Amino acid sequence: MTVVSTALPNAGKMIRLGRVIDPSDQRAAVVAFDHGLHIGIIPGVENPGDTLALLAGAGADAFLVGPGVARTFAHVFAGHGAPGLILRLDWTNRWRSPDMLGSEEGRGRLIASVEDAARLGADAVLVYMFVGYEDPDAEARQVEDVARLAQACERLGIGCIIEPMPRGKRADHDIYGADFVAMGARMACEIGADVLKTDYTGDADSFRKVTAAAFRPVLIAGGPKTATLREALAMVSGALEAGACGMFIGRNVFQAPDPARMMAVLRRMIHENLDVDGALAELEA
Repeated sequence: MTVVSTALPNAGKMIRLGRVIDPSDQRAAVVAFDHGLHIGIIPGVENPGDTLALLAGAGADAFLVGPGVARTFAHVFAGHGAPGLILRLDWTNRWRSPDMLGSEEGRGRLIASVEDAARLGADAVLVYMFVGYEDPDAEARQVEDVARLAQACERLGIGCIIEPMPRGKRADHDIYGADFVAMGARMACEIGADVLKTDYTGDADSFRKVTAAAFRPVLIAGGPKTATLREALAMVSGALEAGACGMFIGRNVFQAPDPARMMAVLRRMIHENLDVDGALAELEA
C-alpha cells in the first residue's frame, strides 16, 4: 500500500491547503476553470462569475482559475465556507487547434508569480510541467521555472501544485501511458510539489503505478469532455480506487447537462464513496 505524506511543516501551507483538500478525509473535488486562459471562449465559461457561484453552491472544494478571473470574481472566494482559490501561473498555446492559431507542439510561459498569488489571496498555485519536447533544452528550462516556483511557494507558505504531463513530439504517441505519467509524477514530487494534478491512465490498475510513484496527494485531470456521463464517473471512481485523492475536472462539470447536479454527485463520489451506478442514478433521476 502506498503511503502518501500529507504532513507539511510549513504552517502557511497547512492552513491554505486545508481550504483545498478536506483535512477530514484528505480528498478534494476541484473544478478546473482556467480554459479561457489557454483557448478562449468555450461552452460553459461565458459567464465566469455565475458559473463559479453555481458550482461553489453545489459543493466544489476549490477552483483553478487564471489571474483575471481571480481578480474580477474575488467575491466567490471570500467569506466563511467559501471554496479554495488555486491560481494558474502559466499559459500555453498547446491546447489550441491549428485553425485557432495553435502550435503543433506548443510552448508556454509564466504569466504571474507566487507573490502575485499571495496578493490575490490564493491558497495554492499551479503550473504545467511538460516532459517530451523535441528540444530537450525547452523541457529543462520549464523544469527550472517550476523548481523556482516551488521554492517561492516554500518561502511564502503557498501550496505548490504541479501538473506533470507527457506532451511534445517525443511523447505524443503515448500521452496516457502509465510509465510516462508516473515518471512525471515522481519528478514533480522530487522538485517540491505539495499536490499533483495528473492525467488518468485509463483504468485503476495502470493508474496505481502513478500513485505508487508519487509521495504527495494525486488528483486527476478531467481531460476532454467524455462521450458519456458514465465514462466521466468511471474515470473518477477508478482513480479513487487506485489511490488518488480527488479530481481537477472542468469540462465534464461545467459542460454537463446539469452542471450543479454533476458537481454535487462528483463531490459525493469523492467524499462519501458514492459508486458509479449510484451516481448515474442520481444524475438521471
